[in-house]
Amino acid sequence: MHIDPPLVKTLDSWPSLKKHLRMNEEWLQSFESSDLQTLGDYASTGRIVHTSILTGHEEVVSHPSRSAFLSGALETTSIAKVMHGCRLAPADTARDQFALGVLYRELSFLQTVLVESEFPARFGRKLCGMSVGFAGWLGLAAAVGDLVVLERWASLAVDVMRRGYLRDADSRGLLQWILRLWCDVRRIDYPGTNYPRYAVAEEILQNWDTQDSETLGKWLVQLCNQHTRLTGVQEFADFSNSFSHFPVEVLMLFRLREQAGLVNPQVNHPLMKFPWSRLWPIGPAVPDELLSGLYHRLESDEGLTVRGLYRQLSTS
Repeated sequence: MHIDPPLVKTLDSWPSLKKHLRMNEEWLQSFESSDLQTLGDYASTGRIVHTSILTGHEEVVSHPSRSAFLSGALETTSIAKVMHGCRLAPADTARDQFALGVLYRELSFLQTVLVESEFPARFGRKLCGMSVGFAGWLGLAAAVGDLVVLERWASLAVDVMRRGYLRDADSRGLLQWILRLWCDVRRIDYPGTNYPRYAVAEEILQNWDTQDSETLGKWLVQLCNQHTRLTGVQEFADFSNSFSHFPVEVLMLFRLREQAGLVNPQVNHPLMKFPWSRLWPIGPAVPDELLSGLYHRLESDEGLTVRGLYRQLSTS
């Protein structure tokens, strides 16, 4: 690894921690309650009711496990959990919220893969409706220390890439870097597409296991600069989402290095100074009452479990 990394230009302006948290509050007020209502109603009644944009009448979803209304509500709730965690950090209860976000997003991911896997048999072509945005959640799974979820999710994610389910396989290169890093450490081939590559990220990928933590720290400062540059929609929108202020790619690297018995460097960058920019103790994520109810509803009504979905989707 070269001693001096190439310099990545910083943004002229970037939302402060205070502004970021205020934006989170505004988002939560706008979106969280309706989706929680959708999930709560489904968990208690087994029904998802929506208003048809064509007729204006209420309709009941016939197969909730395949419904975008359910997967969308799960995804929104996962984002809300991350935002709640950011408010609580650095308290230990923040980890509980982040871990819940991972579990809600994992279930949404499994739903969308299920739909993708069944689409060709019904319509004679691939749907290709998934986004590589899920890769950021793998970084969060690594950060909160649920390694069981990380390993099973990342493994299926690589299969999803190989099957061509993504609509944005040729973009969002730094998000894909998170999954590429996991593959490199696990000695798994990553499906090649035409996603953007960044010189700083590529060098770190090739030297993820370096013992020169001081030099690695310098390179990671520039990687954090690259992260902030990708928080705007004009540059592939890798992190123009709930991870704009969350260094999920660095935390994935740190967890993998920790597993390999390597020392992680200090990274002198504002992105790494947020109270949530850390590794939490290793342990399982615990579902809350609502998510437990959703698990129970899917199993009792449609015979679907998280473990069963992984088995089914890994072989489909």
